Amino acid sequence: MARFGFAFFDSGVRFDQPDAHPTSMRTLASFLENPFDDDGISMAELIAFTTDHLQRMSANNAGGELSTRIAATTSSLAVVEDCVTDDQGRLGVRMARKQAKDDFREQIPTEVKRIEAGFIAAFGADSPILLEALPQGRTIFQTCRDDQVEVHLQTLLDAATTHQADLAPATLTQATTLKNNWVTIYQASEASTGAKTVTQEGKRLARENLQLMLFLNLLKLAEMFPRQPEKLSLYMQQHLLENPSAPEEPEPPAPPTP
Repeated sequence: MARFGFAFFDSGVRFDQPDAHPTSMRTLASFLENPFDDDGISMAELIAFTTDHLQRMSANNAGGELSTRIAATTSSLAVVEDCVTDDQGRLGVRMARKQAKDDFREQIPTEVKRIEAGFIAAFGADSPILLEALPQGRTIFQTCRDDQVEVHLQTLLDAATTHQADLAPATLTQATTLKNNWVTIYQASEASTGAKTVTQEGKRLARENLQLMLFLNLLKLAEMFPRQPEKLSLYMQQHLLENPSAPEEPEPPAPPTP
């Protein structure tokens, strides 16, 4: 595994990462090319891949490291989906948005617990400041309606902003990111999917932006799992971007013996 002492503090090295092993040298510039820009990927394939990818990121995001990427990709997918005119396609994108919103909401109590820990570390478990940040406790995030979540997250963020001088910087960052990501995902889920007139240029730009988000996600996963290519299948299913192979035609029967 990667050993601390061979890297600087905050270098990104983590426990349990594998050591280097021999491989072949490849053109370094190729790693800066976006594989999702392939013209052979259809819009339907891109949406299917992204929908599956978002669900996989949400299901494998226990530490919240992918939350920012989930929010950015969800927002980008929503713009692409608004360019889709096919009724069945729109039904699929509505379902994808709702699923992304539901998955993200399940993670909110865990994220709030991390932020609460920052307040406790700074002020103690019995401090009235904790009541200021979470007047109804953490359980409110499990019981309130979706349209009320932003209000409670804003209350938590306001408290973190007011007392930021006494809190660790990460606490304010976590509260800000959590609130902003929820707003992005919730608004995408609630947005109207009615037909819109979109120019070809608008469609192209929306698609290119989504392709960029997917590439940035790939780079983020490379940062999280260096030298572990087998981990990628937890988050991305490449076959969804590829045309299925045509079935082989059976060989014609041999002519009868005269």
